Amino acid sequence: MKKGVKKLIVSIVICAFLTPTFSYSDDNNRVDKFSKSSILIDQLTGRVLYEKEADAKRPLASLSKMMTFLLAIEAIEEGKVKKDDIITVDKSIAKVRGSSYHLKEGEKIPLIELMKGLMIVSGNDAAVAIAKHIKGSEEEFVKSMNEKCIELGMTNTHFVNPHGLPIYDLNDKTKPPKENISSARDIAKLGKFMFDNYEKQVVSITNMRTYSYPERDFCKNNTNSALMSTSPNVDGIKTGYTGNAGYCLSFSMMVKEDNNNEKEHRLIGVTLGANHKQKRLSAALSMLNYGKENFSTKKVMDKNKLIGKKYIKGIDELEIKLVTNKELYTILSKEEKLKSQITFKEIKYPVKKGDVLGVIKYFTDSGEVLGSVNIVSDNDIDKVSFKNRIKMIFAD
Repeated sequence: MKKGVKKLIVSIVICAFLTPTFSYSDDNNRVDKFSKSSILIDQLTGRVLYEKEADAKRPLASLSKMMTFLLAIEAIEEGKVKKDDIITVDKSIAKVRGSSYHLKEGEKIPLIELMKGLMIVSGNDAAVAIAKHIKGSEEEFVKSMNEKCIELGMTNTHFVNPHGLPIYDLNDKTKPPKENISSARDIAKLGKFMFDNYEKQVVSITNMRTYSYPERDFCKNNTNSALMSTSPNVDGIKTGYTGNAGYCLSFSMMVKEDNNNEKEHRLIGVTLGANHKQKRLSAALSMLNYGKENFSTKKVMDKNKLIGKKYIKGIDELEIKLVTNKELYTILSKEEKLKSQITFKEIKYPVKKGDVLGVIKYFTDSGEVLGSVNIVSDNDIDKVSFKNRIKMIFAD
């Protein structure tokens, strides 16, 4: 390797970018005083910005409807159903108790309106109607919900119905109810997946402050009071409440590109188990404010950035240009330093353009890995002259 290349690589390895981020507080209640469990993540990077008992299994209540909503979106996107499918309400749907979209037996209503009734007014009856339309029965739909959990790595989650109501044993009232169980971290994973893959479909409904459907003479405000808060750019996601679960909320907010943020990004949070809906709201807004005020997004690498050059067997004619394969943003707090480290693979002939020859790993000064960028060849080395073949044979 040429001396200049060695100097370049050494300088990259020891390079440290001084950028803002937050070191986690030992006092979790400083940010969230009211939740039994909570978490705040950055959608762009997936980094956890704050957490408290984030893996504890707790009753989920109507946050369950996020999964029902996701499966409905996917069924539409995959062509299994259409959003304007007309669904006839049967007796079993009309008699579903709890928070309601007020469906009546024999009523005909489009699937997309049921999806709005599901997420905006938290209709348990809408959840059952959606489930039966997509999979034929609640039982089959619940199987799909749990299969999706496995796919998304939601290891602390299990569903027993599409809406979140506890199921009591009427023959033995002393038995604890069956109910949907999850964790704050799992619900954050679900929210991130929804926004990563179906942002437009999700926000078009979850961001509605008031839902009006004149054909049914129906008009109600969104149960998510965070939308009506003083925090701008809140656009989701779902409320929940039962006596066992307490007051729950999965929430989201866009943080605009500005002097502190080199890219627009979304914060996604979850609060579980507050004992009052106002405390639920306070916990959510406190976490959002904390995330916005203490963290900044920074670009740490551009795509196709020239990293340096390498030479197969030290032969000048067999020069490989090394570039990055993607751009990378990260999110950091004011107290953290972002460091980088390069690792190269052993390079063997032949080399094709795009071959991965190394990696740049980015981590905080505390050792938390924040991301990586592959180093790839920007050219082919696959046609070697006879002279250079001889050099390769006799090279060390």
